[in-house]
Amino acid sequence: MQPNSVSAQPVAANQRIELLDILRGVAICGILIMNIPFMARPLSAADLRVYNEISNWGNRFHFLLVDNLLEGSMRGLFSMLFGASAVLILQRFQQRLPGLHPADLYVRRLIWLLIFGLINGFVLLWAGDILYHYAIVGLLLIPFRQARPRVLIGLILFFVAVTCLQSGLQRQHLLDMRKKGQAAMTLEAQNKKLTEKQQTDLDTWRGFVEDRKPENLQKKADKEKATIAKGNYAVIWKEYTQWTVKLETTEFHGNMFFDIILFFLLGILLFNSGVITGQRTTGFYVAMALVGYGIGISLGYWHYRLIMQSQLDLFGYLDRYPLPFELYQLHRLGTTLGHLAVLVLLHKAGVFRWLLFPFQRMGQMAFTNYLLQSLVALLLFTGVGLGWFGRYQRQDLWLLWASIIGAQMLFSMAWLQLFAMGPFEWAWRCLTYWRWLPLRKKTNDDTAATAA
Repeated sequence: MQPNSVSAQPVAANQRIELLDILRGVAICGILIMNIPFMARPLSAADLRVYNEISNWGNRFHFLLVDNLLEGSMRGLFSMLFGASAVLILQRFQQRLPGLHPADLYVRRLIWLLIFGLINGFVLLWAGDILYHYAIVGLLLIPFRQARPRVLIGLILFFVAVTCLQSGLQRQHLLDMRKKGQAAMTLEAQNKKLTEKQQTDLDTWRGFVEDRKPENLQKKADKEKATIAKGNYAVIWKEYTQWTVKLETTEFHGNMFFDIILFFLLGILLFNSGVITGQRTTGFYVAMALVGYGIGISLGYWHYRLIMQSQLDLFGYLDRYPLPFELYQLHRLGTTLGHLAVLVLLHKAGVFRWLLFPFQRMGQMAFTNYLLQSLVALLLFTGVGLGWFGRYQRQDLWLLWASIIGAQMLFSMAWLQLFAMGPFEWAWRCLTYWRWLPLRKKTNDDTAATAA
């Protein structure tokens, strides 16, 4: 039995949840804050000591705010919204379609999302694409859409614990590498013959130390600048796709899976409990903001202070860090919930509607805007376009970010005056429903689809 043409269609625009669009729009803006340092600059220049950026207060402030206070929280907000939207979409499918058709449409939707993710990574050349990962992890959400709160909370805590364990194992691996390498160095200094294992330990340690020296990182950064800023599409494709493959294989199965699924499940929990849709009291969100930011900002600033005290030396940081594992997930959980609470409070206040409206429009076209950010980066920073790659320091990125976001806000507001949904949202929905859907608005009755 096939779903009929009346029921198997996107829902009307007046069924959208305004707050979710606002949250999604803010998340899209925040994701570009996190991504643009890697879109516009060499990966090797992530270390403040490269190009001596540590000496400039503007660069240090960017490092504090982006790499320590905001790190992970915008991705966390976006992931929570994906989890919440998965439940919302499945509920709406189930209301209109019989049997297994809701699951069929949901899976088809994710398969096309995966394909768009591959296009983002291998055609638009954004190695940091998240759509591919979301599509795979999203397949696992169907059994949890109606899970009891205690089940979801238990799973979230479990995945937080797994990530803490992973960080502890990585920390111990680094400390063991140093211990073995330095022991081999001592033997070598005493003119003692090293075993094959000791020689391997020594070579590994020396190679690691050499790779992290600022002067060697700068050489890598200069080489990357020349390649990306001046290379043609084929050269840039070869350079970037090696990172895309790594992030979509070993990195995904090693760390990113847990990073994503715990926030997907958190999004389901907050949607089912009405938190993410603004159904709780003002006092609840005030307390949520205070606790979330209290934990998240404190841990982020503590992390920043330890890094600066160690003068950005990795092992100096590890020696100063007092715990056997990192508190990264607790930090991003806190700041993400803080962001959510503040945005809900602004929405509930009502008087900030003028401020939130552009974010709402961006959120209605979140899928399009996310892919456009990759396209804009390709055209601005690589040799395919203007070749601005590596031209800017951290502190200069704010203006670039604001310019891109401002243009996207204007584009989103103008586009949605004429059309019912964004161009990529429309393509995604046509492929999901496997039929041609109207794009232009029909007088006052929009036919926009549910957001991703």
